[in-house]
Amino acid sequence: MRSSRFSVALAKEALAARSESAQGWLRGTPPGRTVQRILSGVVDIEWADRSMTLAAQSFTSVLPVVIMASTIGSHDTFTKGFFDQFGIDMDSVEVGPDSFGVDEPSFAAFGIVGLLMVLLGGTSFARALGRMYGRVWHVPTLRFASWWRWLAVLLSVASSAALIGATRVLRGVPYLGGPLSLAAQFVVWTGLWTLVPYLLTERRLSARVLWTTGAITAAGLTILRIGGNVVLPRTLATAESKFGELGLVFTAIGWMFVACGIVVGASVVTKALALDEGPIGRYLRGPVEPLTETSMIR
Repeated sequence: MRSSRFSVALAKEALAARSESAQGWLRGTPPGRTVQRILSGVVDIEWADRSMTLAAQSFTSVLPVVIMASTIGSHDTFTKGFFDQFGIDMDSVEVGPDSFGVDEPSFAAFGIVGLLMVLLGGTSFARALGRMYGRVWHVPTLRFASWWRWLAVLLSVASSAALIGATRVLRGVPYLGGPLSLAAQFVVWTGLWTLVPYLLTERRLSARVLWTTGAITAAGLTILRIGGNVVLPRTLATAESKFGELGLVFTAIGWMFVACGIVVGASVVTKALALDEGPIGRYLRGPVEPLTETSMIR
């Protein structure tokens, strides 16, 4: 099978990593070197800054689309599904999406403003994601000529909210409702976070890397969803009692920061695994011709 350019580049990077001097206790074993690459990747990608940027832009780019879809459809499946993606169950909060009055003129005005925000700068979330993937995988970011990919990512993330919201009906299944709902959400997240880097890197990443990124991201978001069921009801109730609706907003943004951190961290982990010296790394890199240090300089 012919080696792809991406697989060759990964193989060269993996060989360069193995050629480095083994300093420190983490570099003493292949698993230790993988852990070290994860830690270095988190620092290099500026994890906290990128996660906070993505969390903030989720509110300014994705949430307006979700709100408009909920308003047009006259139901809150999109809105609840949007917060479900970040582990926030709005059914456990006394002040739910319906409490803000979707029929009021003020909400209609906000909907218009939100729509303008989407038209003028709604792709900022997708562009921030693209810069993150480009930094992790060392691939060029999208040019303006590929603007439709930013829009496709924005709509994909917003549409996934409807799918996540639709999985809520599975909770009514006796005995198995909770696990079925989580499993369905895992499938949605896997598909979404496989598609997003595929679009933003213009098909430069291999299918194995894309699916692994999607699965690791989905696993992290599923764990966050389970944790949210346990932690958030009391946290949101406390924030609401002390600060009102403002407390709910800040709590939601804080939890979304963790969720976006999982998205960023999943890419870093996948990259570290792709450079692994064992079978996992060889699988993710795909079939390549044997490389030597001499061949790396060609």
